[in-house]
Amino acid sequence: MFDWINFLKLIEKKTLGIINVTNDSFSGDGILHSKNLLDQKFDFALKNNINFLDVGCMSTKPDFKILSSDEELSRLNFFVENMSDKFYYSIDTLNSSVAERALDSGFLIINDVSGFIDNKMIDLAIERECGIIVMHRNPGSENIHEKADYDDVVDQVNTHLIIQTENLIENGVNRSQIAVDPGLGFGKKMDDSKELFFNLNNLINTYPIVVGYSRKKFTDQLNMTNNQMINHCLDSGVDLLRLHLDN
Repeated sequence: MFDWINFLKLIEKKTLGIINVTNDSFSGDGILHSKNLLDQKFDFALKNNINFLDVGCMSTKPDFKILSSDEELSRLNFFVENMSDKFYYSIDTLNSSVAERALDSGFLIINDVSGFIDNKMIDLAIERECGIIVMHRNPGSENIHEKADYDDVVDQVNTHLIIQTENLIENGVNRSQIAVDPGLGFGKKMDDSKELFFNLNNLINTYPIVVGYSRKKFTDQLNMTNNQMINHCLDSGVDLLRLHLDN
């Protein structure tokens, strides 16, 4: 059974490095079918003591289009054929068949930005006893980017995350498998993401917390350097920072 507490002891640096196996990533850093670019990402990670990587084969930028399973699997296969054994891996996907292929290939964790609303994804996590990252999502919409109206964004995100995680546990997921992500920039107005960012210390602490702010538009309004943002997150009790591999 995967246990986040034990796994985090294996992480050299509190960073989850992003690998986009795409040609249309929001940040323009996709490495689709380029072994040279992939090797550059690996080299950067190693030089910066990053040994945990999050691999996504479909862009989830605003107005993204769902890929066919065959296309997403093809992209994952390219990565698997060229992956390095010097890292731990999570798979960033909404597709249970892609997640299953990744787990078959040695990945340890499923990072599902839809918040595990797919029963097949829940069943897979239970069957494989793998780690999971549960991202907060607007519970009133199937579109992860549809903006919600919050009266108290910190309180409401906490409430939603509790509902999401307790539902998983009731369905058979073990608590030790779960980490949570407040979903900065997903389904939130910029002011909401800023409010969440400055109140990371007030998020639920029942589970390890993963935070991804890298290259999100709201950070332009923070008036903070990258090092200041990193230190703020770590000082606020964040367990992992999901960052692009050039920060």
